Amino acid sequence: MENISEFLYGKDYSDKLDKFNKEINQIHAEYNGEFDTSGYFIMQTHNQKGEVKLDFDKNKNIPIELKENVLKVFKEIWK
Repeated sequence: MENISEFLYGKDYSDKLDKFNKEINQIHAEYNGEFDTSGYFIMQTHNQKGEVKLDFDKNKNIPIELKENVLKVFKEIWK
């Protein structure tokens, strides 16, 4: 299967996820410190509610600037 997110959640979701991932990669490329996207935050998709949530790991010391940039991208794309 070429795109599992499109199959599970639809084309709109898949397009938004692709855009989000590209923006996160851009933030990562421009950020001068450590940036572990798989460890800093988790995205949760709730099909029945029709929403996507972004949760940051409260146990990690995530720089404010980095957190703000990720939140900005998330809100632009998902809200």
